Amino acid sequence: MPRRVPLHLVDAAPAPAPAHPGRRRAPLRWRPLLSLALLAIFYALPWLRWRGSQALLLDLPARRFDLFGVTLWPQDAWVVLGALAVLATGLVLLTNVGGRLWCGYGCPQTLWSRLFGWIDRATARAVPWPGAARVIRHVLWAAVALWTGITFVGFFTPVDTLVATLWQPAWSSWERFWVLFYALATWGNAGFLREQVCRHLCPYARVHAVFCDDDTPRMQYDARRGEPRGPRLPGQGGVIERGRGLLDPVSASDYAFRAAHADIAGPMPHFSADRLGDCMDCAACVRACPMGLDIRSGPQPDCIACGACVDACNRQMREWRFPQGLIRYVSPRRALQQRPRWWRPRTLAASACLVALLCIGWQWW
Repeated sequence: MPRRVPLHLVDAAPAPAPAHPGRRRAPLRWRPLLSLALLAIFYALPWLRWRGSQALLLDLPARRFDLFGVTLWPQDAWVVLGALAVLATGLVLLTNVGGRLWCGYGCPQTLWSRLFGWIDRATARAVPWPGAARVIRHVLWAAVALWTGITFVGFFTPVDTLVATLWQPAWSSWERFWVLFYALATWGNAGFLREQVCRHLCPYARVHAVFCDDDTPRMQYDARRGEPRGPRLPGQGGVIERGRGLLDPVSASDYAFRAAHADIAGPMPHFSADRLGDCMDCAACVRACPMGLDIRSGPQPDCIACGACVDACNRQMREWRFPQGLIRYVSPRRALQQRPRWWRPRTLAASACLVALLCIGWQWW
């Protein structure tokens, strides 16, 4: 993680406060709502019924897969393999066009880490005693992890029978093993490992860059507007409002590099308050990042594009009445105000493969 540097500014001030106490209502936070919706879909899927039976059930002893009225047998394994091929190709195309949207919004590791993090923060706020808060947190984590294991096994065993015999010695040894296995995996990955799973264990995190190009969006910090960073007194306005304007790209990159690598680049020059950029160096983006990254230090290969830094920065911009978008999800070409290209080699190749797979599946079906 890039090291934050001390400031050497003439008009440095304490931690920033809102410029206007009567601020507007914050916009709807759709990212947490999307995470809750996806988690609700996962927990609800095994309970869906179709013509009196479980709608989605992979019955391994009977060697059949029931999918909303469609029954697949072992000889239909090509359908499952074809569906996996379509999903993998679709993920490649999504990555090329939209960036790491899967990591930021759909990955189970991200969803359960957010849920466990919310439980952690909620218990810390609700319980004033650290020891009791720690115990309650782990009890809630264990409950969520156990129910996650039961839900997962419910895709392979009728979930109503599984839950009905929860307190009875009616589970098979395999059911007990897999429920405990996925409960422990959820508890460990979402509660403790978190970003380490994305950094060191996830294969997609290591290969996703192959599917990207200069038109693939990613999290970017607008150094031309934000640099040189530093705290200031409220009421001074943004760089456009007070007429300073945007820096040239070379100076902006130099200031951002110096702020992130003061040990090798030397101290920052001194700036008066009217020459500072819109970044107040409040570090809200760094604190909000689940990976512990500083997006202001340049491209981050470990960034999962979850948007937490964008929400945190925009919140600060709203409070100070600055324009939002200092950190945004944009492609390098758009950031340089170049015309985007929609028909690129990787896009065409992934689209052609996806169409070919769908046509083959349609003919065989």
